[in-house]
Amino acid sequence: MARAKSPIATAIIIALLLVLLYALNPTTADFQAWRSGQAQRQASGGSASGLVGTLKSGAGKIAGAMTGLVAGGYKRSDYLICSSYSLGSDTYLGVARLFIKLK
Repeated sequence: MARAKSPIATAIIIALLLVLLYALNPTTADFQAWRSGQAQRQASGGSASGLVGTLKSGAGKIAGAMTGLVAGGYKRSDYLICSSYSLGSDTYLGVARLFIKLK
């Protein structure tokens, strides 16, 4: 026996989804932390041991810190359930604390 879908149940699910997206809308601090972590991973590259590994780790941390400072210059546009961050030609979309490079 098939059950008919209630329009009220659908509206409640959509409303809960919107509330969840609003609560998880990333802040500028979230974006700065993400950009910093991304720069650290890119700068450290592969894993190495000894002095080379220590130097790569240090370079990654410095790159992350510098990117964190630059990320402060990004312009944030808040759309309540998502945010966009732009600086120059780089544009990122933040949804549910996830970031996607748009251009």
